[in-house]
Amino acid sequence: MTTLTLPPLKHVASPNFSSRHGTPVDLIVCHDCEGSYAGSINWFANPASQVSAHVVLRDDGQEATQMVDFADKAWHVVSFNPRSIGIEMAGYAAKGFGAAEWQDAANIIAWLLHRFNLPCRWAQHGSGPGFCSHYDLGAAGGGHKDPTTDSAVWAAFVKLVQDAYALTPPTVWDSYSGAVPLSPPTFVPTPTVRSDVGVGSVEWAQLRLNALGAAPQLATDGILGPATKAALIIFQRVHKLDPDGVLGPLTTDALKGATT
Repeated sequence: MTTLTLPPLKHVASPNFSSRHGTPVDLIVCHDCEGSYAGSINWFANPASQVSAHVVLRDDGQEATQMVDFADKAWHVVSFNPRSIGIEMAGYAAKGFGAAEWQDAANIIAWLLHRFNLPCRWAQHGSGPGFCSHYDLGAAGGGHKDPTTDSAVWAAFVKLVQDAYALTPPTVWDSYSGAVPLSPPTFVPTPTVRSDVGVGSVEWAQLRLNALGAAPQLATDGILGPATKAALIIFQRVHKLDPDGVLGPLTTDALKGATT
Protein backbone atom coordinates (compact mmCIF):
# COMPACT_ATOMS: atom_id res chain seq x y z
CA MET A 1 0.00 0.00 0.00
CA THR A 2 1.23 3.50 -0.84
CA THR A 3 2.52 5.56 2.10
CA LEU A 4 0.90 8.88 2.94
CA THR A 5 3.30 11.75 2.27
CA LEU A 6 3.60 14.91 4.36
CA PRO A 7 5.46 18.20 3.73
CA PRO A 8 8.66 18.99 5.67
CA LEU A 9 7.78 20.31 9.12
CA LYS A 10 9.41 23.28 10.81
CA HIS A 11 8.85 24.54 14.37
CA VAL A 12 8.12 28.10 15.48
CA ALA A 13 6.61 28.36 18.95
CA SER A 14 3.54 30.49 19.60
CA PRO A 15 3.06 31.84 23.14
CA ASN A 16 -0.70 31.75 22.56
CA PHE A 17 -1.75 28.39 23.93
CA SER A 18 -3.05 26.82 27.13
CA SER A 19 -3.80 23.46 28.69
CA ARG A 20 -6.58 21.22 27.46
CA HIS A 21 -7.14 20.22 31.10
CA GLY A 22 -7.55 16.60 30.12
CA THR A 23 -10.04 17.11 27.28
CA PRO A 24 -9.22 14.54 24.57
CA VAL A 25 -8.69 15.61 20.97
CA ASP A 26 -11.52 14.40 18.71
CA LEU A 27 -11.82 17.13 16.06
CA ILE A 28 -9.44 18.40 13.35
CA VAL A 29 -10.40 21.82 11.99
CA CYS A 30 -9.31 23.12 8.58
CA HIS A 31 -8.85 26.90 8.26
CA ASP A 32 -7.29 29.34 5.87
CA CYS A 33 -5.02 32.12 7.06
CA GLU A 34 -6.54 35.00 5.06
CA GLY A 35 -2.91 36.09 4.90
CA SER A 36 0.54 35.00 3.81
CA TYR A 37 2.44 32.04 5.22
CA ALA A 38 5.19 34.16 6.80
CA GLY A 39 2.78 36.85 7.98
CA SER A 40 0.51 34.31 9.66
CA ILE A 41 3.43 32.66 11.44
CA ASN A 42 4.54 36.07 12.71
CA TRP A 43 1.00 36.92 13.80
CA PHE A 44 0.57 33.66 15.71
CA ALA A 45 3.98 34.19 17.33
CA ASN A 46 2.93 37.64 18.56
CA PRO A 47 1.60 37.45 22.15
CA ALA A 48 -0.58 40.52 21.51
CA SER A 49 -2.54 38.70 18.81
CA GLN A 50 -4.00 36.21 21.32
CA VAL A 51 -4.60 33.76 18.47
CA SER A 52 -2.81 30.68 17.17
CA ALA A 53 -3.11 27.38 15.34
CA HIS A 54 -1.27 24.11 15.67
CA VAL A 55 0.05 23.99 12.09
CA VAL A 56 0.36 26.51 9.24
CA LEU A 57 0.70 25.09 5.70
CA ARG A 58 2.60 27.05 3.02
CA ASP A 59 0.74 28.07 -0.15
CA ASP A 60 2.60 25.59 -2.36
CA GLY A 61 2.06 22.73 0.07
CA GLN A 62 5.81 22.12 0.24
CA GLU A 63 6.35 23.15 3.88
CA ALA A 64 4.42 23.38 7.14
CA THR A 65 5.22 25.02 10.48
CA GLN A 66 4.03 23.70 13.81
CA MET A 67 3.34 26.47 16.34
CA VAL A 68 1.51 24.72 19.19
CA ASP A 69 2.09 21.18 20.41
CA PHE A 70 -0.83 18.87 19.67
CA ALA A 71 -1.11 18.12 23.39
CA ASP A 72 -1.89 21.80 24.07
CA LYS A 73 -4.87 23.98 23.22
CA ALA A 74 -4.37 26.50 20.43
CA TRP A 75 -6.65 29.53 20.29
CA HIS A 76 -8.41 29.21 16.94
CA VAL A 77 -12.08 28.13 17.27
CA VAL A 78 -13.39 29.65 20.50
CA SER A 79 -15.58 27.11 22.31
CA PHE A 80 -14.19 24.20 20.27
CA ASN A 81 -10.57 24.90 21.28
CA PRO A 82 -10.28 22.30 24.09
CA ARG A 83 -11.10 19.33 21.83
CA SER A 84 -9.63 20.40 18.49
CA ILE A 85 -6.46 20.75 16.43
CA GLY A 86 -6.27 23.64 13.95
CA ILE A 87 -4.63 23.44 10.52
CA GLU A 88 -4.26 26.75 8.65
CA MET A 89 -3.80 26.97 4.88
CA ALA A 90 -1.85 30.06 3.79
CA GLY A 91 -3.66 32.31 1.34
CA TYR A 92 -7.10 33.80 0.80
CA ALA A 93 -10.45 32.11 0.25
CA ALA A 94 -11.45 34.72 -2.36
CA LYS A 95 -8.42 33.80 -4.48
CA GLY A 96 -8.81 30.07 -3.96
CA PHE A 97 -6.12 27.51 -3.19
CA GLY A 98 -3.95 25.43 -5.45
CA ALA A 99 -4.34 21.69 -5.88
CA ALA A 100 -1.05 21.02 -4.09
CA GLU A 101 -2.12 22.94 -0.98
CA TRP A 102 -5.53 21.23 -0.85
CA GLN A 103 -3.83 17.84 -1.21
CA ASP A 104 -1.26 18.44 1.52
CA ALA A 105 -3.93 19.83 3.85
CA ALA A 106 -5.90 16.62 3.26
CA ASN A 107 -2.78 14.52 3.92
CA ILE A 108 -2.07 16.35 7.19
CA ILE A 109 -5.66 15.92 8.37
CA ALA A 110 -5.63 12.23 7.41
CA TRP A 111 -2.38 11.72 9.34
CA LEU A 112 -3.82 13.44 12.42
CA LEU A 113 -6.98 11.32 12.23
CA HIS A 114 -4.79 8.21 12.32
CA ARG A 115 -2.57 9.59 15.07
CA PHE A 116 -5.50 10.33 17.37
CA ASN A 117 -7.48 7.21 16.38
CA LEU A 118 -10.34 9.25 14.97
CA PRO A 119 -12.78 8.17 12.27
CA CYS A 120 -12.39 9.66 8.82
CA ARG A 121 -15.74 11.43 8.77
CA TRP A 122 -16.94 14.95 8.12
CA ALA A 123 -18.05 16.11 11.57
CA GLN A 124 -20.53 18.65 10.27
CA HIS A 125 -21.06 21.53 12.71
CA GLY A 126 -18.37 19.93 14.91
CA SER A 127 -20.71 17.14 16.00
CA GLY A 128 -18.86 14.03 17.07
CA PRO A 129 -15.32 12.98 16.21
CA GLY A 130 -13.72 13.61 12.81
CA PHE A 131 -12.77 16.70 10.82
CA CYS A 132 -14.55 19.84 9.62
CA SER A 133 -14.02 23.34 8.28
CA HIS A 134 -13.92 26.47 10.40
CA TYR A 135 -17.07 27.56 8.55
CA ASP A 136 -18.84 24.43 9.81
CA LEU A 137 -18.59 25.59 13.41
CA GLY A 138 -20.73 28.72 13.02
CA ALA A 139 -20.95 31.34 15.75
CA ALA A 140 -19.69 28.94 18.41
CA GLY A 141 -16.44 28.65 16.47
CA GLY A 142 -16.09 32.40 15.95
CA GLY A 143 -18.46 32.93 13.01
CA HIS A 144 -15.80 32.54 10.30
CA LYS A 145 -16.23 31.35 6.69
CA ASP A 146 -12.92 29.67 5.93
CA PRO A 147 -11.53 27.89 4.05
CA THR A 148 -14.61 27.83 1.78
CA THR A 149 -18.38 28.23 1.82
CA ASP A 150 -18.73 26.41 -1.51
CA SER A 151 -20.29 23.01 -0.82
CA ALA A 152 -18.81 21.49 -4.01
CA VAL A 153 -15.29 22.62 -3.12
CA TRP A 154 -15.67 21.24 0.40
CA ALA A 155 -17.11 17.94 -0.87
CA ALA A 156 -14.07 17.53 -3.13
CA PHE A 157 -11.80 18.18 -0.15
CA VAL A 158 -13.64 15.62 1.98
CA LYS A 159 -12.94 13.08 -0.79
CA LEU A 160 -9.24 14.04 -0.75
CA VAL A 161 -9.11 13.40 3.00
CA GLN A 162 -10.85 10.05 2.62
CA ASP A 163 -8.45 8.96 -0.13
CA ALA A 164 -5.43 10.08 1.92
CA TYR A 165 -6.76 8.27 4.99
CA ALA A 166 -6.80 5.01 3.01
CA LEU A 167 -3.00 5.22 2.56
CA THR A 168 -0.44 3.93 5.07
CA PRO A 169 0.40 6.78 7.47
CA PRO A 170 4.05 7.39 8.47
CA THR A 171 4.82 6.76 12.14
CA VAL A 172 6.19 10.27 12.61
CA TRP A 173 5.90 13.50 10.68
CA ASP A 174 9.44 14.25 9.50
CA SER A 175 10.99 16.37 12.27
CA TYR A 176 7.98 16.03 14.54
CA SER A 177 9.20 15.13 18.04
CA GLY A 178 6.09 15.77 20.11
CA ALA A 179 7.22 19.12 21.47
CA VAL A 180 7.96 22.66 20.36
CA PRO A 181 10.29 25.21 22.03
CA LEU A 182 8.78 26.91 25.05
CA SER A 183 10.16 30.39 24.28
CA PRO A 184 8.59 32.40 21.46
CA PRO A 185 10.96 33.39 18.65
CA THR A 186 11.99 36.85 17.57
CA PHE A 187 9.22 38.08 15.33
CA VAL A 188 8.03 41.09 13.36
CA PRO A 189 4.31 41.56 14.12
CA THR A 190 2.03 42.04 11.15
CA PRO A 191 0.65 45.59 11.05
CA THR A 192 -3.02 44.62 10.93
CA VAL A 193 -5.25 41.91 12.30
CA ARG A 194 -6.22 39.00 10.07
CA SER A 195 -8.79 40.00 7.49
CA ASP A 196 -11.10 37.12 8.38
CA VAL A 197 -11.96 38.80 11.67
CA GLY A 198 -15.17 40.68 10.91
CA VAL A 199 -15.15 44.44 11.52
CA GLY A 200 -17.31 45.24 14.52
CA SER A 201 -17.24 41.71 15.92
CA VAL A 202 -16.31 41.15 19.56
CA GLU A 203 -13.17 39.27 18.43
CA TRP A 204 -12.24 42.26 16.24
CA ALA A 205 -12.71 44.63 19.19
CA GLN A 206 -10.66 42.40 21.51
CA LEU A 207 -7.73 42.42 19.08
CA ARG A 208 -7.84 46.21 18.84
CA LEU A 209 -8.21 46.75 22.57
CA ASN A 210 -5.17 44.51 23.07
CA ALA A 211 -3.23 46.54 20.48
CA LEU A 212 -4.15 49.68 22.44
CA GLY A 213 -2.70 48.18 25.63
CA ALA A 214 -5.63 46.53 27.40
CA ALA A 215 -4.41 45.28 30.77
CA PRO A 216 -4.67 42.45 31.34
CA GLN A 217 -4.62 41.40 27.68
CA LEU A 218 -7.97 40.00 26.57
CA ALA A 219 -8.54 36.49 25.31
CA THR A 220 -9.57 36.71 21.65
CA ASP A 221 -12.56 34.48 22.15
CA GLY A 222 -15.39 36.52 20.64
CA ILE A 223 -17.20 36.60 23.99
CA LEU A 224 -18.29 39.90 25.55
CA GLY A 225 -17.34 38.84 29.06
CA PRO A 226 -16.60 41.04 32.09
CA ALA A 227 -12.95 41.72 31.14
CA THR A 228 -13.83 42.75 27.58
CA LYS A 229 -16.72 44.91 28.77
CA ALA A 230 -14.47 46.63 31.33
CA ALA A 231 -11.85 47.36 28.65
CA LEU A 232 -14.57 48.77 26.36
CA ILE A 233 -15.82 51.05 29.15
CA ILE A 234 -12.30 52.40 29.73
CA PHE A 235 -11.90 52.99 25.98
CA GLN A 236 -15.28 54.73 25.80
CA ARG A 237 -14.44 57.03 28.70
CA VAL A 238 -11.11 58.00 27.12
CA HIS A 239 -12.87 58.78 23.83
CA LYS A 240 -15.76 60.62 25.50
CA LEU A 241 -18.38 58.07 24.51
CA ASP A 242 -21.24 56.71 26.58
CA PRO A 243 -19.43 54.22 28.88
CA ASP A 244 -22.01 51.44 28.53
CA GLY A 245 -19.65 48.59 27.56
CA VAL A 246 -21.66 47.99 24.38
CA LEU A 247 -19.91 47.57 21.04
CA GLY A 248 -22.15 49.96 19.13
CA PRO A 249 -21.48 51.92 15.90
CA LEU A 250 -19.84 54.91 17.62
CA THR A 251 -17.51 52.70 19.65
CA THR A 252 -16.69 50.62 16.57
CA ASP A 253 -15.82 53.75 14.56
CA ALA A 254 -13.67 55.05 17.42
CA LEU A 255 -11.81 51.72 17.60
CA LYS A 256 -11.22 51.86 13.86
CA GLY A 257 -9.76 55.34 14.12
CA ALA A 258 -7.65 54.59 17.18
CA THR A 259 -5.96 51.57 15.60
CA THR A 260 -5.53 52.74 12.00
